[in-house]
Amino acid sequence: MVNLFCGIVGVAGPAFVVDIDAEKTVGHLRKAIKTDNEDIKCPPRNLKLFLAKKGDAWLTEADVMKGVSDTTGLKPLDNTGAPLHLYDLSKKTLKF
Repeated sequence: MVNLFCGIVGVAGPAFVVDIDAEKTVGHLRKAIKTDNEDIKCPPRNLKLFLAKKGDAWLTEADVMKGVSDTTGLKPLDNTGAPLHLYDLSKKTLKF
């Protein structure tokens, strides 16, 4: 199980946490995000996800609070069937 801190592009405000197994897929993550955030009105399949990391640096909660509007340089999580660990979203790679 990993804790992913999520923000919404174009919306300033606090990050929200989604708990998910790293063996689950990007499609499962879309569903979990939709379930955990009632402000999201579109179907999970329409969510465009990005790894909030530029180079080796993760975006901070301060970045999310200010609002992120530019996804340039962020890696899209665009393979619905790919396990999250293939995007380096695992306990091992997410240690702070």
